[in-house]
Amino acid sequence: MRYKGSCTCGRWQVEVETTQPLAQFNPRVCDCQYCQEHPSQIISDPSLSASFAGEGLVVRQTGDRLASFYHCQNCGILLAVGCSFDGQLRGAVNSNLLDDSSQLGQPVQIQPRLLSAEEKQE
Repeated sequence: MRYKGSCTCGRWQVEVETTQPLAQFNPRVCDCQYCQEHPSQIISDPSLSASFAGEGLVVRQTGDRLASFYHCQNCGILLAVGCSFDGQLRGAVNSNLLDDSSQLGQPVQIQPRLLSAEEKQE
């Protein structure tokens, strides 16, 4: 199944492909200060792949610097968050970007700031 969307200003396009319908995903909403300043609902799954096309990318790191946060340079919206594992980029997509985001399950609150660096990587 393929789902498409874009950032607020339209400079970045996203296409998500997954074996599951969006209704099977419960987006995660982080309560840390950074995520509260950059509202998002994050989805990820081993079966999910995402591709982005656009220009003007800002990459930030926060806290323990384990992950990189990718933002549109123009509108500032969080596009995705990712971390490199064994030379491969793994991550999660801001589901607010998706045209069909209303099909998603109920959001789940998370608190990764309470986890150790090792627990976050798991």
